[in-house]
Amino acid sequence: MRQLIWCGPEGVKLNHLLQEPAHPTDDQVLVKIRAVGICGTDIHIMNGNLAGANPPMILGHEMAGQIVEIGSKVHLIRPGDRVTIDSVFGCGKCDDCQQGRTQFCAAGSEYGINRDGGCQDFLTLPERNVHRIPDSISFEEAAVLDVEVWSAIRKCGIHEGDRVLILGAGPIGLIACQMARVLGAQHITLSDVLQTRLIAAEALHVADEYAELPINGASNKKAYDFVLDCAGTSSSTLGALRLARMGGRVLLFGVHEHPVKDLDINLIVLKDLVVFGAMSDRTGWQDVIELVTSGALNLKSLITHRFSLEAGSIGYDAMRRREEGLIKAVLIL
Repeated sequence: MRQLIWCGPEGVKLNHLLQEPAHPTDDQVLVKIRAVGICGTDIHIMNGNLAGANPPMILGHEMAGQIVEIGSKVHLIRPGDRVTIDSVFGCGKCDDCQQGRTQFCAAGSEYGINRDGGCQDFLTLPERNVHRIPDSISFEEAAVLDVEVWSAIRKCGIHEGDRVLILGAGPIGLIACQMARVLGAQHITLSDVLQTRLIAAEALHVADEYAELPINGASNKKAYDFVLDCAGTSSSTLGALRLARMGGRVLLFGVHEHPVKDLDINLIVLKDLVVFGAMSDRTGWQDVIELVTSGALNLKSLITHRFSLEAGSIGYDAMRRREEGLIKAVLIL
């Protein structure tokens, strides 16, 4: 069995195990991993900027695969089923888990973040962490199909006719543009500090306007009903607060490696802003699967780079360097 292990400053290395994977017990399923998405969060981890993520560890929190074996108490999933995987693990019994807030489970963890993830041939996990996908969705698409963006935007509420600004033209921003459209946004502006990313995004036709906005400026003539910060930098967060209209809504989705400096809280108080965090509940998987199935959410066009597990170190390095033309990279197992 192959495992791609993050070893710390040395990067990742491929390990070959002679033993077979453990058989699932009770409510567990054994999944043959078929695809793993490389995420910006992986780079935060490898840079040592995510608390709780420590080497040696198997990365991979975006993953999909096929069921090969099920435990004695598994009833809804069968061997052969193709599945996307929820990386957030909870006890399944506490109030948070029962209400779909698995990410806040006191006994919880996350595959590929603080426990071994999907960069290996097989993974055993609870039945509740897998969601069946139709044959029309590839394993690559299923690996990058996640409920986080949908749940966060749905929580904030995009209303019919809203003017929406999305900061950051990476994969999350491109997905958010499409979801904002589904939810009724009238006009969507996508912004990034890298012109190359905006050019790539414009080719995908995900927004109405593509602009290098002066997010560091003190004012701007445009004001938006809803601003989503996917970039996770001090300047993008401050820009989101400045560019939201009076009484507007701001969603902070990007993970910050450092605290935001010079944050004037009056940007929120005196503008009567509603500011949301991104740690939304883990419900809505079937909604997102249906969006991909219907074509309303196009994930296939976002996948620009593919690597084998053996070439995993090259894939992670390409993401770290923001290789030209790279939107989303996937490992194929």
